Amino acid sequence: MSSHHIVRDEQEPALLALNAAWLRNETLASLLEWSPTIVVPAGEVEVLTTLGIKPDVVVATHEEKIQHAAVWEAFAPLTILERISEQNDVIAALHYLLAKRYKAVNIFASPFDLSLSELALFFANMDIVFYCETSRWLWIRQGKYSKWQPAGTQLSVKSLDEPQEFMWSGFTAKPSKQLLDKATLSVEKDSLVYIQSGQAFLLEEQL
Repeated sequence: MSSHHIVRDEQEPALLALNAAWLRNETLASLLEWSPTIVVPAGEVEVLTTLGIKPDVVVATHEEKIQHAAVWEAFAPLTILERISEQNDVIAALHYLLAKRYKAVNIFASPFDLSLSELALFFANMDIVFYCETSRWLWIRQGKYSKWQPAGTQLSVKSLDEPQEFMWSGFTAKPSKQLLDKATLSVEKDSLVYIQSGQAFLLEEQL
């Protein structure tokens, strides 16, 4: 079983594997190369260990902690983060990582399966990337994105709460003067593309 229990730099992104089975995806599994702190909900521990990967932190209720204590002893050193039943795994895990001074986290889940409003505190203090099986959503905290992209690449932008104004260059479509909730853009030619808004937003890149 692969062990990730080494000295880490909290500047490296932690990995919150809400869907541990996605580590079967070669692209997503490559995130393990940096030996991140791996955090999983109790219900994902078996999936993770079946893939030969040890968790570093398990988010569990008191009942789950008692139920699985004997099995989890085999993964020592292991931190069991006990949450109250009313608190969800994501919020408990992010509070833990923030308290441990992690600056970034990769989350295996679609951002739209989560309550984005509940994540506002963490968006303001951490760099968060949501990985799905075929794409990733980046939280563009400063409201500005620029990156060299090949022609034909598709990017999507999504506002957090209310529709907002986006400006961009390097895409086939001209910027809309209307407020947008979401837009999908196609890169016109190999070039450095820009997307900007007056506030933070989500941006999707294909893997």
